[in-house]
Amino acid sequence: MQMPQGNPLLLSHSLQELLARDTVQVELIPEKKGLFLKHVEYEVSSQRFKSSVYRRYNDFVVFQEMLLHKFPYRMVPALPPKRMLGADREFIEARRRALKRFVNLVARHPLFSEDVVLKLFLSFSGSDVQNKLKESAQCVGDEFMNCKLATRAKVFF
Repeated sequence: MQMPQGNPLLLSHSLQELLARDTVQVELIPEKKGLFLKHVEYEVSSQRFKSSVYRRYNDFVVFQEMLLHKFPYRMVPALPPKRMLGADREFIEARRRALKRFVNLVARHPLFSEDVVLKLFLSFSGSDVQNKLKESAQCVGDEFMNCKLATRAKVFF
């Protein structure tokens, strides 16, 4: 992944360019899964990767954690809250909309959109997506350790 070089005070992408990067849909799977502990699943579809995968809320949590691990100096969007008991339809629908907003913000971000963690989250169809995300984030250090500009800046301090 190559960091953009240029004037950091100027925007390097227009709104139309960012919106065109990807459109991700997050739809609720109607029935709750699980034998004893019921959980909600979402179908996450990406136009860019031409994929449709099933994700649980905890998959979104691990995805966000891996972004925070790889990009500790960036503002990663917040996830909606997880309600343990008594999740009614209104809450579940509000959370679905918030998850859709979260994943679209990440998918359209100039840096996050080019990262392997996003591609795995949106296209990996195996059942162990959380482990796959963690493995991919372990392979490399954080953004500061990998950025050419940052490694040169360390000499001055």
